[in-house]
Amino acid sequence: MGLGERGKHRIEGNTLKVNELFKPTEDAGTAASGESPVEKAEIRPVGRPKGEAVKVKSFALPVGLNQRLRRFAFEQERSEVDVVRAALEAYLDAQEGK
Repeated sequence: MGLGERGKHRIEGNTLKVNELFKPTEDAGTAASGESPVEKAEIRPVGRPKGEAVKVKSFALPVGLNQRLRRFAFEQERSEVDVVRAALEAYLDAQEGK
């Protein structure tokens, strides 16, 4: 993947910038120093393992709850579906443990 001819002409003569565009970003193994308690907690895999059968569900959420879900999923860098699955699994585990 590259800049293409038009992109190269825009930054022609400044090879440092071209190289900077393609340098790797933060190392994936490096954690931020300000980890939240959620990040420190044991993380169980969420979602379905490959090959497992699924049942598609559809439901409507109130606007306020949907906004909170979208914001939380964005901040945690997870999909909304993963957040809902994890929350539902935790809720059902707690109910079965009573």
